[in-house]
Amino acid sequence: MSAVSARLAAIGSRYAASGRRPPRTGRFLDRFLRDHKARIGLVFIAPALAFLIVFVAYPVIEVVRLSFHLVDFATDQEKFVGFANFVQVLRDAKLGTVAWNTLVWTIFSLAGQFALGLTAALCINQRLPGMTLIRTILLLPYVVPVIALALFWRWMLDGSFGIVSAALQSAGAIAPDQSPLATPDGAMATVILANTWRGFPFVMISYWAALQAIPHELYEAASVDGAGPWQEFRYVTLPHLVTITKVMLVLRLIWTVTFFDIIWLITRGGPGGATEHWPIWIYQETMGFFRFGSGAALAVLLAGMLMLLSAVYLVATRGSAAR
Repeated sequence: MSAVSARLAAIGSRYAASGRRPPRTGRFLDRFLRDHKARIGLVFIAPALAFLIVFVAYPVIEVVRLSFHLVDFATDQEKFVGFANFVQVLRDAKLGTVAWNTLVWTIFSLAGQFALGLTAALCINQRLPGMTLIRTILLLPYVVPVIALALFWRWMLDGSFGIVSAALQSAGAIAPDQSPLATPDGAMATVILANTWRGFPFVMISYWAALQAIPHELYEAASVDGAGPWQEFRYVTLPHLVTITKVMLVLRLIWTVTFFDIIWLITRGGPGGATEHWPIWIYQETMGFFRFGSGAALAVLLAGMLMLLSAVYLVATRGSAAR
């Protein structure tokens, strides 16, 4: 580094003697190499950059590349086919069913998680005895491994000995020895309930943190003005939850649409494709039929749709906030 510094010093001296300013690139390199803190900072972020390049950037680039190729699994040969993989998946007969399943799964999961999460947050925000224990219990669904959660739901809904199935059979809602997982509507409702139960603690904790940040004086002022519980919730609580709701909605949308585990472990996309959503379609194309190009094209389409939806949502919310 001393040789580089000497070289830079010599270049700087020549420019100083001639009265001319060094080029912008030269000034940047000079500042960078002379700044010891910048060099130390680069050393510290190098592992993180290497991790992102290897485990994020490279897989993304490889998926995009594969989406334009036809891959022969037996010979490991690739053939460039342009947009043929995209045309194939967009012409697939089950595109409409999978898209509809994904839409139903996402909308009802988000609605359940936000409704239950906000209700739970309002409850745990109260100063009552034993609230710490209640908060801990409510967090359990989010920390339990997904495989354990899926087995738990499958056990409860087993047609022969599941307690939920037994109750439904006794009420005449389903036939004897039948499971709700055997019907299309029952299977979709089950995976939505399971996902709602697993995901609402994240929403609850996020809302609870936002509720803790609301000044108590606002509630006192509203009470003095004669506001009831509903008016306090509408005019004091809700406005302070708008920002966190915007952030969580984007995060939960992406996480819910791309969530693969719980549906696969409970129904495997059945019965008859009634719960097959976009990630399961990607998995089946890639790992079931070894059509890597088609699977990559589906992944690229899903990523593009999510980025577009997120961008439109953020622009719309930013515009409404500006007004």
